[in-house]
Amino acid sequence: AEGALNPVSKKPVAYKLMPHTKGMSMPNLLTHPEVSTVSTKSAFATKSLWVTPYHPKERYPAGEYPTQAKEPDGLPIWTKSNRNVEAERIVLWHTFGVTHFPRVEDFPVMPVEMTGFSLKPDGFSSGNPAIDVPPDVNDKSELASECCNS
Repeated sequence: AEGALNPVSKKPVAYKLMPHTKGMSMPNLLTHPEVSTVSTKSAFATKSLWVTPYHPKERYPAGEYPTQAKEPDGLPIWTKSNRNVEAERIVLWHTFGVTHFPRVEDFPVMPVEMTGFSLKPDGFSSGNPAIDVPPDVNDKSELASECCNS
């Protein structure tokens, strides 16, 4: 819910993006930014995270037709206007990749490179929802009968 705060931490409830990989994680695009055609058409890969307001025609991070486009399109162009994302339906664009530096052992079959991410809830609960054991009552406490048995 918009503006919802966690009752314990007083921070907004949210989801946390947790990238994970085995090997080198999330490199920026390793091409020359001004000379390479790959850099021009894949400029979205220069950053790991982009946020845009939802727009039904903005479906692909490199734009609709990256290989045929004469002008750059996609996330770098869409974000230039600095559109408002507060209280809007947003799209979180997580760009990730794996850079494989070949070794002699990788020939003729390259090993698997794994990468991915998780979206984890952050601040939705006031405690661990998996712990549902009732608290112990300390019978030796003078306040046990007044506060803890109700």
